[in-house]
Amino acid sequence: MAERVEPMGERSASTTGVSTETATAARWTGGRIASLVIGTVLVLLALVLLGAGGTGLWADRTQREGGYVTTDEHEFTSAGSALATEDTHLGSAGIGWLYSPSLLGKIRIRVTPMNSDRPAFVGIGRSADVDRYLAGVNHTVIAEFFKDKVHTVAGAKPRSAPGTQDFWVASTVGSGTRTLFWSPKKGSWTVVVMNADARPGMAVRADLGARMPAVLWVAIGLIVAGAVFLTGGGLLIAGAFRNEARHPKEAARDNAER
Repeated sequence: MAERVEPMGERSASTTGVSTETATAARWTGGRIASLVIGTVLVLLALVLLGAGGTGLWADRTQREGGYVTTDEHEFTSAGSALATEDTHLGSAGIGWLYSPSLLGKIRIRVTPMNSDRPAFVGIGRSADVDRYLAGVNHTVIAEFFKDKVHTVAGAKPRSAPGTQDFWVASTVGSGTRTLFWSPKKGSWTVVVMNADARPGMAVRADLGARMPAVLWVAIGLIVAGAVFLTGGGLLIAGAFRNEARHPKEAARDNAER
């Protein structure tokens, strides 16, 4: 029986193709995979840092008013006797360093009553003291200032007007827009807005401001760190694919020499 003899050119082309594919797969080593993975992680981290740094730079350059980085105005209403923020923890562990007193600098709180000529009270106190004062009192808690999220706590009227309490670390009372300045300290704090006579029902516009003297340098540091991570990640990714492009050529040259 006659054996089929493959043409030399066909056999050579087939063998060369298999050898090249095998060599290419073999060249995708653990080191190159690690470079690709680490490079990708560094690029993603760099994007986060650059975004945070850019936001800080934007806030410092465009959101300052009278030297304070200031939020937009937000409107809040309450059928109860008070508006109170959630406990705010300054200088706590973890990401609490973002709200450290040294980073915030002096704080400014502005509150403008809407459609009311009643004197308003704005005060800051330790959360534990405020909780005792508002225990059993019908009031509204501002859960998220920036998203205008609130929830109501049922209860009765307060037993005394806010101005009669001695636990406030900073307070202001009067008609029209009330502006409260405070140099923050570590701890858990609550901001309270009430009618000065503690009558129920109020509607206000409010904004928050902070000196944040270090925000510019923090933003620049984040941008520099982001640029470094982006460069390092880009080099690792480029190196992994540059090696991939070179290895098939080396495999083809080796087969040609055989």
